[in-house]
Amino acid sequence: MVMDLLLLVLLVVAGVIGYRMWSRRAVSSTAASGAAHSPMGGIESVRVGGVIQLPPYGAEMTEVDVQVTARHVYQQDGYQWFELEGETGSGTVWLDVDRDDELETSVTLKRLRIDELGLDDAGVGRLKPGAVVHFDGDVFRMTEHGTARFLPDGDESRPETLEFWDLEGDNETHDVTIERWGQDYRAYLSQRIPPTRIKVYRTTDQG
Repeated sequence: MVMDLLLLVLLVVAGVIGYRMWSRRAVSSTAASGAAHSPMGGIESVRVGGVIQLPPYGAEMTEVDVQVTARHVYQQDGYQWFELEGETGSGTVWLDVDRDDELETSVTLKRLRIDELGLDDAGVGRLKPGAVVHFDGDVFRMTEHGTARFLPDGDESRPETLEFWDLEGDNETHDVTIERWGQDYRAYLSQRIPPTRIKVYRTTDQG
């Protein structure tokens, strides 16, 4: 009877010790896994020298690794957003990062001429909120017009001024931006990318 009780106690003690050892290993394994996959920092913390990966986008729908070479800043009435410029090995990429009510990111797909949007100088000047522009079978509606300061690579000593018109696509995936720099018009087609799908491997040059 005493031997049976003693054996039962030993089995219980062995079970407790075994469970604690298993728990510690599981916690250590989870922590290591989390450290391996945890992001280096959000996209808003990325500077020159950073390395990011964009999810599949555009016509080719392939993931793209980007080495950031510049971080351009836009300012408007106390509000600012920025654009990351980077190299992929096959070309240059521009990623807009904008936090208003929530964080939004979009990548430039191509540069357009304003006549491809059915506009000329006078037509751009007449754009009002809600105005509709058609491109490549999609409908874009003008949502915002304003003037901003552009700081190339964030350099306060080299400010430039631009006028812009933002148009959101009815397809909720693509947008068009028209900019006027002096007398020069530039237009861009961009694609929205969920910021949570952007992988940040390095936020800045660690050298």
